[in-house]
Amino acid sequence: MNGHQKQKEQSRRMIEDALFLIMEEKPYAQITVSEIAKTADVSRRTFYRMYHEKDEVLHCYFERLCREYRGQNAALEHYDISRIAQEYFTFWGRHRDTLLLMHRCGLDQMLYFELSRASGVVVKARISGRDRENDRDTEYFAEYSTGGFSLLLQRWIAEGMEEPAEHYAQAVSRALLKFIGTVTK
Repeated sequence: MNGHQKQKEQSRRMIEDALFLIMEEKPYAQITVSEIAKTADVSRRTFYRMYHEKDEVLHCYFERLCREYRGQNAALEHYDISRIAQEYFTFWGRHRDTLLLMHRCGLDQMLYFELSRASGVVVKARISGRDRENDRDTEYFAEYSTGGFSLLLQRWIAEGMEEPAEHYAQAVSRALLKFIGTVTK
C-alpha cells in the first residue's frame, strides 16, 4: 500500500469512527456530513471524495468487515453448521458495540441489509471452492443460508448480545441440527 492509499484508508477509518462517535450522542437522521467531517478532522471535500452520503460510510464499513471475515475463513469441504455458526457469531461478536449501537439508533433495517449482503458474499465464497454442478443451486443455497444466519444474528443483537458468542453458536447449531440435520454434499 503506497502513501496515498494509506492516507485514504486512515481518512476512511477516521470518518467511520467519527460517525459512530456522533451516533452515541444523537439520532442518526440528525447527523450531518459537516458534523462527521468536523469530528473526523477532515474537510467536507475529503468526505465527498470517498463517499456520496453518510449511509455509504456504513455500507463501506460492512464491506470491509466482509473482506475481513472472508480472509479469516477458507472455503469449506463440507457444510458444517456447527463450525459455520461458531465462526459467524464469534466474528460478529467482536463487533458487538457497533452492532448494538446501530440497533439503538433504529438502524435495524439497514443493519439487516448490510449483514445479509456481507453474509451472502461470504457464503458464496466459502462454498464456491467446491465442485458445483449448477451455479444456480449455489445461489439458492447461499441465499437460504444467508437469510437464516442474518436473522439469527439480528435476534442476538435485539437480545443485547448478552449471551457469549460461543454459547449462542452452540444453541443455534443444536436447534438447526435438530430440525434439518447436517448437509455434507
